[in-house]
Amino acid sequence: MHPFDEGFEPPKDCVLWCTNRTYDIHVLDDGVLVDLDWWNDHLESDELEVRLKGRDMDGRVVSGGRATVLRNDLQLDSDLVEAEHRGLGLLFLCAAWRSAHPKRRAARRFPDVSNRFGAPNVHRHTAVKAAIDQLVRDKRLPDFDYTSGTGWPGLPNVGIPLTTVFLWALGVKAAGIRAQLLDQHGVSTLIHLGWLEDPAVSGFTRRRYDRYLEVLLHWSESAGTTPELVERWLVERWNARVQEARSGSLAEPTLF
Repeated sequence: MHPFDEGFEPPKDCVLWCTNRTYDIHVLDDGVLVDLDWWNDHLESDELEVRLKGRDMDGRVVSGGRATVLRNDLQLDSDLVEAEHRGLGLLFLCAAWRSAHPKRRAARRFPDVSNRFGAPNVHRHTAVKAAIDQLVRDKRLPDFDYTSGTGWPGLPNVGIPLTTVFLWALGVKAAGIRAQLLDQHGVSTLIHLGWLEDPAVSGFTRRRYDRYLEVLLHWSESAGTTPELVERWLVERWNARVQEARSGSLAEPTLF
């Protein structure tokens, strides 16, 4: 653990919240409403052989309109992805889930994953597919090395927060544990609680992300829970503080 993080323990409120929640319900069943038509229209316009689906109120798979996507649907073999390259399809399903989440900081943005500066005879999506294939094959991020680049996978225009959702969906490991979601609201809560780091997630280096994962792991072990639930609490805590500031009263459900 980083020397600055020694003694940085989870608040009692975090421990209480996490121990009264379950992984299946509060992580895997975390669902959002996705505008499938918007995403599929953009996928078609970008000439990508990917189509996204969702679930209706009865859990049946549908291909149009506004439909639910659960975090548990973010898998390589998901029923909600129809794609020539399953990994690329999963990346866009992760983008749709994250952008539609009402409590996470994200805008609905269609990531342009093409390499427009490649050789004329190379398909513009070759690079992103190769990077995804390597993640699927290795199931880990390489150890950070100044001589080998940033340490982040070569996913053009995806951004670090979305990259971490995708890494979690693939079960990729970093710093010896499963990659976890990196959300601005969650990191802002950590900073508010005293974490000594740069608060801007868009500028997270691999070393800073590894340190973040170590904090989540330490807090989850201290609370007898999972890193996913700790990360979810950090995001929920930020939203509760915002709600309190707006309403002037204690946010419900109480988190502290």
